[in-house]
Amino acid sequence: MGTTSFCPFCGRQSPDDDQTCARCGMSLDHWREYPFEERLLLTLRHPLPEHQMMAIRLLGKRKYERAVPVIAEMIAAGQDVYVLRDIAVALSQIDTADNRKLLERLRDHPSPVVRRAGKEPGRQTPEGGAR
Repeated sequence: MGTTSFCPFCGRQSPDDDQTCARCGMSLDHWREYPFEERLLLTLRHPLPEHQMMAIRLLGKRKYERAVPVIAEMIAAGQDVYVLRDIAVALSQIDTADNRKLLERLRDHPSPVVRRAGKEPGRQTPEGGAR
């Protein structure tokens, strides 16, 4: 039994031995040519929240401003509260005018987990990342 793999460009589940995605046609060799931060941006669309959360934390630590529009889409789509928690922390680390508005919205979120993260930047998550 092989491992489960996902296309890094469109998120489609695919067999481990596929070198080209059947859905979007992108080559995995092309993925390796992307700069690290751009690969992290693509990971925000990964179907597993754990992968998304890892990418969010790293993008926040790197203060990668190009992540803000993608993160805004994630907020609008309605994410898991723990993903939103990590988004709030990443936004406070990136600190641009656009993401301050997003962060303000998260500070009014119904979940105390999200609200607390939005109000207390720089806290640590249980996994050791910023929270």
